[in-house]
Amino acid sequence: MGALLKLVGPYLLATAMGAAGAWWIASHIGAVALANEQATHAKDNERHAADLTAMSRAALDAQQRAIAEHDTAANRVADVDAQLTKERETHETDSARLRADLASGAQRLRVAVANCAATGRNGVPGTASAARGGDGATAFADLDRSVAQRVFGVAADDQREIDKLKALQGYVCAVRPATAGCTGNR
Repeated sequence: MGALLKLVGPYLLATAMGAAGAWWIASHIGAVALANEQATHAKDNERHAADLTAMSRAALDAQQRAIAEHDTAANRVADVDAQLTKERETHETDSARLRADLASGAQRLRVAVANCAATGRNGVPGTASAARGGDGATAFADLDRSVAQRVFGVAADDQREIDKLKALQGYVCAVRPATAGCTGNR
C-alpha cells in the first residue's frame, strides 16, 4: 500500500489542489456576483429613495398650497362676515330708530295719491278742493302711525332677506372667487 500511495499520492495531491482551486474560483465568482447584485440592489434603493423623496416633496408642496389657499379663503370669509355683520347692525339700528320715530310721530310716512276724496268729520264727504285728488294733481296722504310701522316692518324684513342673500353670495365669492358674478367683489 505504501507503493500505491507513492504512485497515486501526487495525483491525489493535484486533485485536492485542483478541487481547492475550483472551490476558491467558484467562491470568488460567487462573491463577485453577490457584490454586483448588492451594488445593483443599492442603486435600486437609491432610486427608490430619490423617487420617494420627490413624491414626499411634491405632496408637502401640494399640502402647503392647500393650507395657504384654505387660510386665504378663511380670511376672505372672515372679512366678508365682518363687513356684512357691520352692515346688518347698521340696518338694524336704522330700522329701530325709524320705527321709534314713526311710533312717536317724529317721522311720518307719506304716500302719493292719484285719486282721493276728502272726508270731513264722521265720514261725511268734505270739499274736493281740500284733498286736490280728483283734478289730476298729485296729492299726498300721511299713513296712520300703526300702518306706517307695519309697512316699514315689511321693508325691514325684505332688507334682512337681501342681507342674507348678500352674505351667501359673499361666502361663495370668498371661497370660490372664480365663480361667475364674483369679479370685482375682491
